[in-house]
Amino acid sequence: MSARWITAAIGIRYREHPERKHGKRPDRYFAIRHRVDGRRVEEALGWASEGWTVEKASNELSKLKEATRTGQGDPTLRAKREKADAGRKAEARRARLEKTVSDLWGRYLKEVAAVANKPRTLAEKARMWETRIKPAIGHIMVNEVTEEDAGAIVRAPLKTDAKGVITGGKAEAANLYRLQHHLFRKALGWGLRSKELGNPLENVNEPKVPRRERLFTAGEIGALLNALDAKRKDGTCHNQVAAAIKAAILSGARISELLTLRWTDIRRDEMEIHLPDTKSGFSRRPLSTELLALFDTVKKMPGVPFVFRGIEDPRTFLSYNTVEKAFHDIAKAAKVEGCSLHTIRHWFATMTANSVNNPRVGMALTGHKSHAAYMNYLHSDKEQARALADQLAALATRSAEKPENVATLADKRQANGT
Repeated sequence: MSARWITAAIGIRYREHPERKHGKRPDRYFAIRHRVDGRRVEEALGWASEGWTVEKASNELSKLKEATRTGQGDPTLRAKREKADAGRKAEARRARLEKTVSDLWGRYLKEVAAVANKPRTLAEKARMWETRIKPAIGHIMVNEVTEEDAGAIVRAPLKTDAKGVITGGKAEAANLYRLQHHLFRKALGWGLRSKELGNPLENVNEPKVPRRERLFTAGEIGALLNALDAKRKDGTCHNQVAAAIKAAILSGARISELLTLRWTDIRRDEMEIHLPDTKSGFSRRPLSTELLALFDTVKKMPGVPFVFRGIEDPRTFLSYNTVEKAFHDIAKAAKVEGCSLHTIRHWFATMTANSVNNPRVGMALTGHKSHAAYMNYLHSDKEQARALADQLAALATRSAEKPENVATLADKRQANGT
């Protein structure tokens, strides 16, 4: 662009672009100069191709001078633009603060849940939204949701007896608390709720679910395996389902990891299973010879990548509900009560921890990447704890029966002549 400015009128000038054309003439870039509070101000207007002319520039300059003289209006284009920008931001903020909880859920579902959650978790969140949260506050503006509104949703599933003692519903209540807390934390981050209002769950007590202490005994694992084998032989448990449950017992893997296992994930040459998408990301697990032998009993189907195929549609993987129902029937036949598929993983983690001193070895088996997460799965072995208690009690008893000579510090000093 030419560096030479050309004065078109008092306070108005332009310069011409050497290559850019507006019609037959070079395109002109207009600017104005005027004084505000005794200082000279120069401000850009724009190109002739954008509609600027000497006349339009003159009108704009006259308005600014009038504003400076009277004190009414913006004395500079910069001030005018900043005010317009502030107005647009205020309007955008007002529009955001008028969003309803249903609007918030739509964004949360698309940008958070669909991206970060596994299908089962996503389905569970959608269920809680549709049945619990949406009917209660879906129509309310995010900025108007109160602590009482959110707390009522958390407390809704709780069941109490005649004395007011909670007898059930804590797990559902805890899940509703966590989902709402995360939902409104995102609302604050997205500017859909005033920061002054904070998270409506902040002062709501999170229901505490007792830690599951159910742990299989060796006898119960044996009973489950025997019942599993019997049902497989009499045809009441499909071979695919029986193999999936036995694989869970042999590997300690999450059932969702096994159900989506592909033949390409089994690395025979490395004796490992490579799981590309677990709860904690990619995971590499050791493969035992017994588990490999179990996989070999499952026949491959051409064109189907999954090890454990669906029963109704063998092109897909086996459904969780099918395996869960079969496991309940097997547990009932084995007379093993109060357990679930996930109890197998707790048992496996505990047996692993009791067998190795290095927790990282155990984490390699269970697939945990966090030591804290690994420790959450551990249960104390009652037989080991009882044996240790007996050992310590016997040691104390022997100490009482044969007390050792205990010398005081003063006695030792006297004996040493100090």
